[in-house]
Amino acid sequence: MSRQSSDSIYLFVMRHGEAENLRRDDKSRSLTDFGCTQAVHTSRWLAKYTADHAIDLALVSPYQRTRQTFDMMTADNKFSEMQLCSDIVPEGDTQQAHDLLDVLLSQTRKIPVKNVLVVSHMPFVSYFVDELCRTQRTALFATGSVAVIRYSLSRQYGELLEHFQG
Repeated sequence: MSRQSSDSIYLFVMRHGEAENLRRDDKSRSLTDFGCTQAVHTSRWLAKYTADHAIDLALVSPYQRTRQTFDMMTADNKFSEMQLCSDIVPEGDTQQAHDLLDVLLSQTRKIPVKNVLVVSHMPFVSYFVDELCRTQRTALFATGSVAVIRYSLSRQYGELLEHFQG
């Protein structure tokens, strides 16, 4: 685990757990039992990065499977705030989502943000990590996996520290 500076936060970019087969309405696909297990496993792994298992802000896609993944994450982590975010859907614009994140992080809050979880989908999560870290690796995310980024608030970009594939 790497140390945070006063200018940095941990940003956790996670793909939802395994979901049911494709339906007519992709937004309503639920997690499978295995997908629930993946989310809980990742939640336990992620807790090593946070003091008292506390995450300040969660941005979650409005799709059913991402909301369920977030619910599984609450078993081992405490969240101060959760926002459904329509900018982080599978076809979301990563630059727009990056701008939104920077705006959210710059807003004055009662409690300073030190840890942010983003729960989204492929291919968004791959492109979003590239956008945040100014790289072009386009890493594949297994279901239930998470990338850990040390994100500089002043520079508005980050460094990929670890990619947990579950």
